[in-house]
Amino acid sequence: MVRRDGAEVRKERIQEIARLVHRSLHNHGEILLSKTLATLQYEFGLTKDKIQEYLEILEGLGQFLIEKEEDKIKKITDG
Repeated sequence: MVRRDGAEVRKERIQEIARLVHRSLHNHGEILLSKTLATLQYEFGLTKDKIQEYLEILEGLGQFLIEKEEDKIKKITDG
């Protein structure tokens, strides 16, 4: 039986956002935070605050670096 409660939906959204951000970072190395927020709001129908929360979770997991002052999301590189 497939679990479809709120926690599962949230997990799936965070994972899909991670995939989209990583795809963009792979192609560009860094992306605009403001444009990414707007794109994800449009794609998922979520508020800016909720998208920021999800991005901060992913940043906390070490998946990428958010530079708010520079309006950028950057790929984490070794070295």
